[in-house]
Amino acid sequence: MRVVATDAWFHHRPSGWRRRGPITVLKVLNRMERSGIHPGAVNLLRRLDQDEFRLLFAVTSGAAGAFDGEIRALGGEVYHCRADWRFPWSFLRLLRQVRPDVVQAEVVQADVTILSGVVLALARLGGVRRRVAYLADAPDRHGDSLGGRVRRIVGRLLLDRFATHLVAVSEAVMRGLWRENWRLDSRCRVIYHGVELEPVGVAIAARRRAEELAEDDQELVTIVHVACPDSAKSRDRAVEILAALRGRSVNARLLFVGRQDAAETARLVALASRRGVADHVEFIGEVLEIPRLLVAASLLLVTSRHEGLTGIVLEACAVGTPVLCADLPGVDEIARLLPGVTILPLRISDAVWADTAEMLTAVPPTIDQRREAMRLLRRSPFTMEHWQRDITAVWS
Repeated sequence: MRVVATDAWFHHRPSGWRRRGPITVLKVLNRMERSGIHPGAVNLLRRLDQDEFRLLFAVTSGAAGAFDGEIRALGGEVYHCRADWRFPWSFLRLLRQVRPDVVQAEVVQADVTILSGVVLALARLGGVRRRVAYLADAPDRHGDSLGGRVRRIVGRLLLDRFATHLVAVSEAVMRGLWRENWRLDSRCRVIYHGVELEPVGVAIAARRRAEELAEDDQELVTIVHVACPDSAKSRDRAVEILAALRGRSVNARLLFVGRQDAAETARLVALASRRGVADHVEFIGEVLEIPRLLVAASLLLVTSRHEGLTGIVLEACAVGTPVLCADLPGVDEIARLLPGVTILPLRISDAVWADTAEMLTAVPPTIDQRREAMRLLRRSPFTMEHWQRDITAVWS
């Protein structure tokens, strides 16, 4: 018997049909963790009107995530649907169970573009009319290797065939993962990530109180590096820059923030010991209140080889903390609209990076400058209000 894939396979909508109840959105992603686009997705869930949108998550790693409990407490749900040989059947069963109006496949790594295409193909088979490819990472980390080219070609063919909408977190990501002439495709839209401004205001107010009480060592330069364990984040480069900076008699320390991997941590500790800065490197793990961390920092250091939009840069801009960042295309778009971002190529020597860091941290921002930074971000497209409005318009 031949199965015919029609939009009515799971959803029979008779003439005169009208929606009753919220729009159900099933977001499919690799895992839920406190980095990348995931905290923003949970912030969006907090803001959504449950009478209008029901937000569900399907996790293809099969692993429990840091936000699972909070998502359920907010009225959402997390389904663990491992991407193995049984995935097509288990995902189709999930579609029958939750009957989503929208399936959104999150392309958080170029490696999983094919999986995202498969997800949208299965959604089409399952009768889901609105199928969104959400492009959230930089171009393929495999570059021009044969395997990388094959993955890009197959992934784009699948997305081209089965996506009804293509949303990217930046123009650079849209060009890199989709096409240079993306503006000619009516399905394509760039929607920037948004920053929640209320925690930013609270963090700046707390910083003002700390300064009034003289609680901080004004001579200490605190450099923050926020990332998950991944060779593309170049965490070892941050240690080298710290060593070069302390070689200039700058009283600096480096805080590594984010999920830790035992092997990577041991390697970074060994490197710091060889460079003579082991006493000035701290690993503080995942942090819930990122704005408070950033507003107390002297500098945000970003040494990644590739990123999508780099939300942590937006959060630093919101609190007025200087940013020293590798030349990432998505960050170029932020720097065009917001001040406080200095960009250097990774190929430039550690000495130049250290010189620039010393210059950026010589005069700490005042509270008034931090407040102005928050006002500038509020007037930019990088707010949660803009993100919520634009992404719900796609779902609707």
